[in-house]
Amino acid sequence: MPRATPITTIARAAALFSSSASRPSPQQQIPPESPLFINVPNPPQDQSIEALRELKPVKGHLPIPRRVFKQRDGHLKPQDEWLTRSAPAPTSAKSQQPPRSDIQAWKRLMAASRRENMREGVRALYSRKQSFEKRRLERQTARLVANRAAMLAPEREDERLTRASINAGTLQTAVLPDPQRMERALESRARTEFLSAQKSEARRDAIQELYMKARSFIVSEKELEAEVDKLFAPDYWKKQGVSASGFAVSNIWDLDGKPPTVADMLNDVSRTSSGFMKNAESEKTRTLKRQKEVAEELTGGKLDGI
Repeated sequence: MPRATPITTIARAAALFSSSASRPSPQQQIPPESPLFINVPNPPQDQSIEALRELKPVKGHLPIPRRVFKQRDGHLKPQDEWLTRSAPAPTSAKSQQPPRSDIQAWKRLMAASRRENMREGVRALYSRKQSFEKRRLERQTARLVANRAAMLAPEREDERLTRASINAGTLQTAVLPDPQRMERALESRARTEFLSAQKSEARRDAIQELYMKARSFIVSEKELEAEVDKLFAPDYWKKQGVSASGFAVSNIWDLDGKPPTVADMLNDVSRTSSGFMKNAESEKTRTLKRQKEVAEELTGGKLDGI
């Protein structure tokens, strides 16, 4: 068996312990179910999403240009007065003397060059701004003129010949005023006044009824204590007399009778009760209610309940 050389042993160890040896390639990281598993070349002028995905990302970003003339006095910057204040020439006595060395002469030359470049740059930027605004205004004006011409242009002959027929009455979309609008307004006013009068009358009747019932209101602790002693007295039911059946009253059912059922209320409305006495009582109660309503209408106020 041939003996392994030291170089072969080192290469095997490097391949065994290297982190890049076991790392899969980008092609191996794509699963088989992915559309990118098979690399299909795209034509040179392909504009699909796959072609855009293969483009290399652009590094960095373009800086946002500064608005040099955004202030109100921006139009004054190209003038000589503003440029002189922004980059003034040296006025010291030392600067008026001739340069003492080549380095000092070179520095003065560079300073003068920077001032001149600053003036030329500001003027060039202002000129570019004016030309840009002029082109933008021209485009805007041309767009407005084109839109207005398209809006006011007559109908094309092909559109007129191929459009669907529309009834002339359908084209009349103007909303004409109602010829009877004044009469309707007067009727609406009368109806509104009638409803307001009804509400006012109902409110007045409610206030009058509240005034009539306020006589029995309990407004003090003394009256409340007296009413409680009266209602919860041991001989309260004995003082009520006898019931309609002739027996002594022992509860509220003996005093007022059982509460009316739905059938009783329907019989009162339809007057189809089988009992003669009950019909007579219902008719009497109905007559008393009518008399009370007539008296309230004549007197203009509320009366005590039946």
